[in-house]
Order: sequence, then structure tokens, then C-alpha cells
Amino acid sequence: MGGLSGKKVAFDGVLDAIYASFMSQKNLVAGKLDKDIRDPSLLVALAKKLDLIPQKQRIIRVTGSKGKGTTSRMIAQILRKETDAKVGLFVSPEEFDHNDRMRINGKFASKDAFIAHFLKLQPHLQDLQEDLPRGRYLSPMGTFLLIALSWFKEQKVDYFVLETGRGARYDEVGNLPSHVSVLTSILLEHPGYLGPDLKDIADNKLAIGLTSDLLVMDENCREWNDHLGVIAADKIQLPESVAKDKGMPAWFAQNQALAMRAAELFLERKIVQSHDLRAMSAAFGVLQGERGERLYFDACIAPQSLDVAFFQTLRTNGKIIAIASLPDDKDGDGLRSLVAQDLQCSFYELTLSGTRGYLHYEQANLAGYHLAELAYDDVDALRTIQMNLATEFPDASFYYLGTQTFIRLVRKAFSAER
Repeated sequence: MGGLSGKKVAFDGVLDAIYASFMSQKNLVAGKLDKDIRDPSLLVALAKKLDLIPQKQRIIRVTGSKGKGTTSRMIAQILRKETDAKVGLFVSPEEFDHNDRMRINGKFASKDAFIAHFLKLQPHLQDLQEDLPRGRYLSPMGTFLLIALSWFKEQKVDYFVLETGRGARYDEVGNLPSHVSVLTSILLEHPGYLGPDLKDIADNKLAIGLTSDLLVMDENCREWNDHLGVIAADKIQLPESVAKDKGMPAWFAQNQALAMRAAELFLERKIVQSHDLRAMSAAFGVLQGERGERLYFDACIAPQSLDVAFFQTLRTNGKIIAIASLPDDKDGDGLRSLVAQDLQCSFYELTLSGTRGYLHYEQANLAGYHLAELAYDDVDALRTIQMNLATEFPDASFYYLGTQTFIRLVRKAFSAER
């Protein structure tokens, strides 16, 4: 954990300090599974020591392969609308900057607050760092969580909605206690970290139920648990069906059903009021390019997470150009095959640099669809690429798909929020 000193501490300097432990071990941990390199008990124990962990009755946690961020935002919104409580939300990854990982009633932590709470934690983090064996590191995800919990405690938050990182079994949020948790889906993602096949990924995600009283999931996830036996069957809660929104992918309706069921279990009452939750999705939306062309974004990283029927309806209005960014730990080959070959859609791929060593693109560079490399935060480069494509395909709509890091860049480049 990097040290900081001086009267004024820059936000970027704090981020460098948070990532320093990982960066120091990056070459040693490359290619290894989370189970071999991550120990969430270290930071969970520190949170407990500092009295940062709320009572489990006040916590809802969310994990899954698709829509966990959207579901977390939906739950927080429902709790805000249904109660007078102060609701703290922790998400992963960030939308635009790391301080927006944590918010209270929809308002992000300021960068000054983020820095202040990190500096309070830093001596404890340095003590842990000094005792780490070679090849182990303090998880940046866990450090962000502790900053959020420290800020939430200071602000006297009532309810907590916490989203895991890529997994649950070796994730700090995944090892906190909660009354209610949600598992959105199980897809082939992060196999280089969670395990090589779906069975390993399912086992990792289902583990959130080990520290939950109740776990909300869909039928597919329940079938995985029936097969693996990770949690007791009486913990499982299924959602009610929700009518599909014609303007949104099918998975959005499923996320909405999961969020509603989780909120009802948490509040211990039926929710009768209808809530419009479409604006809560950071994983899907519609933007507009410089020439007025329609731009869809979808945090889709595997063929199973693309709503093909919805995608096909968009093609009735004209040509669709797909622009993807698929690092090696996603099912890039499957998604390329589906979109470019089965759906016969024009397909281009972008690779991102400057991601602190987390994203690798060897498969993308070899796939034959590579269009360009750009920095993960270079909005001007992406706008130029989009302008060139819109000039080449003047009557087309464009469908951006890939990781949250890529979707964040798309939203920064074309959203009014930038």
C-alpha cells in the first residue's frame, strides 16, 4: 500500500496508492485464480475491527454475471422510494470515476471525502501490507469497500446495498453477512480468475449465499445450486415475473423482478407501487452520436447475455454496426461468432490500454476484427472512430458491447452526463 504525505493529497495519488499492492505483485499473480491469490478475510477482519460492518439486517448484497450493477441500483432506488431511510449504495466498477462507486441516496461521495476516508484507513492498510507473503496483495476492490463503509458510517446510513466485484467466494463484499442477497445470473465470464468452466463460476457466485439468510435468484441459478449443493435449498427465493419492456432487453425485466423480490424480503412487506427503474441501468441505454445516429450500449460479455430477439428487432429499422471491446477473460470468441457470423452483423473490435494491467486483449488482436487501440479514458479518440463509422455507414445504428470499462468510455463520450 503506497504511502502519501503532504497537506494536499491528489485524488490520482490516492488511486495509485490503492492499486500499489496489486501492481507490486502483478507479474507474480498473472494467470492465477482468485482462490490462489486473494484472501478477503484480511480486509473483512479490518472492517470488523474498525466497526465498519453494519448489522446484517440492514444489508442487501448483489452478485452475478450480468446485471448485478443494474439490480443494485434498482434495489437502492426502490428502498429510497419506499422508505424515508438514508440508503448507501456501493457498486463495482465505477461509472465515471472511482468516487462514484459509493453514493448515498443517489449522490456520489466527493473526492475530498474519498481522500479523507482513505487517509483514515491507510495506516491500518500499511500494517496489513507489511505482513503479506510474496504473491499476495490487498485487493483494490476491498479497499474501495472499506472507504465506502467508513463514509457510510460517518453519514449515518440506514440501509446498505453492496455489489460484489467479479466473484463472491473470494470477494470482500461476498464475505460480509447480509439478511438478503441476490444472484442475477451465471455466465462464462472471468474464467481466468474464477475458474475455467461454468461449474467453477457457479460455485464462486453461489457462495454469496453462505453468508446470507435469503438468496434471490432465477430458475437457472437454482438449477446450478441443485447440481452443486452450495447452499441450503430453503434459503432460495424466486422472483415473480415482470412484463417485458419492449424498449429494453429481456434481462432487464429479469433484473427488475429480482430487485423487487429482494426489496420485499428486506422490508418484509409487499410492494404495491409501480417503480420506473429504466434509468437505473448503467449496463444498457441509448445515446446519440455527433451526426444524430442512434448508439446503443450493452455491457454484454458472453453470447448468453445478448438478447438476440431484442437485437434483431433493432435491425428492422436499418443496418446495425456492432463495436465491441472483449478482453481475454470474457467469452469473446463466442460473442464474435454469434454477432459477426450467426447474425451476420458488421463487427468491429477496439482494445483499451492503460487499465492498470487488468485487461488483456491477445484474442481480440488475433480475431481479425480489430479496428483500433485507444486509452481506456480517451473519449476524443472514440468520438473520432464513431464519426468515421457514421460517415461510412450513414443510415446505420451502432451497438456498443463489452466490459463495464468500455461501456463507461462510451457513456463518457456520448452522454450528456460527461
